[in-house]
Amino acid sequence: MIAMLLAGLLALLLAFAFLAPLESMRWWARRAEDRVLGELTRADIEPDGVTPLSPQPRRFVVYLSGIGAVDGSTSSRRERAVLDAVAEQLPDVAIAADVFPYAVENRGLTQRASMWFWKVLRRLQRIPVAKVASYLINLRNALRVLVSADPRYGPTYNLAVAQEIASSLTRHGYDWEARPPVTVIGYSGGGQIALGCSWYLAALGVPISVISIGGVLSDDPALQRVQHVWHLYGSKDRTHMLGPLVFPGRWPTAPLSDWHKAKHAGRITLRTIGPMKHMGGRDYFDRHHLDAAGTSYRQLTVDALVEALSQ
Repeated sequence: MIAMLLAGLLALLLAFAFLAPLESMRWWARRAEDRVLGELTRADIEPDGVTPLSPQPRRFVVYLSGIGAVDGSTSSRRERAVLDAVAEQLPDVAIAADVFPYAVENRGLTQRASMWFWKVLRRLQRIPVAKVASYLINLRNALRVLVSADPRYGPTYNLAVAQEIASSLTRHGYDWEARPPVTVIGYSGGGQIALGCSWYLAALGVPISVISIGGVLSDDPALQRVQHVWHLYGSKDRTHMLGPLVFPGRWPTAPLSDWHKAKHAGRITLRTIGPMKHMGGRDYFDRHHLDAAGTSYRQLTVDALVEALSQ
């Protein structure tokens, strides 16, 4: 029985791994290059009838959730509380959180033919005894992070998500004539995808920066164009350490990689913000646990985000 279960899980893992890059390849096959790149410009977005905000916010922020997300419209209450606290302290910053970074065309897992399967797993996320089953969501989304970092499939995948970020900016009143600065915040796997998308957003003339919250970051070529990367992490977060471990461009033996060039240029800030773990209890959004000074982990995250966004 156990052997059959393990064989089933292995087959599911292989299916997830095989299908991970195919979605973005199908997306690309349905579009010509000039049309895809054109859709990211104001000329194609403007007909939506969205009037730019007046006055324009000092900065726009797009938040990409972690690998436990199932779509771009139902971020957890804990994450929403952090974004609301940041918005309260920075009223001149517009924050959007409606992009699902683990799929092209912003199509969440609950908007597919297999929605019943993902809805069951989503409910299991809230049941401790059955939570291991919900890890399939994490696995499925983590494989998309690897696609984003893959030099073969990443450019197509990141372009697709960049298009959704551009559409989100427009929905929130972004002025493509003035092009105020944009910061993409990515939690966990969203950090790498935020970085990968920055290449295309910068190509539109958008002043782009990235904030990673415990992200697993590669030596992405977007580091050539991004203005600054803040990598915020907890001292007890072991997952974020996969970045410098699995991506050769971040090894000390690759001093000429995009990562090390950006770091030497002072465009990467690595900062420990507290004793947080990567996810679950005692993570970056935990309001119950406190550091030695009596500040909640959530507040430490809010303070770090406000500091980065104020620069």
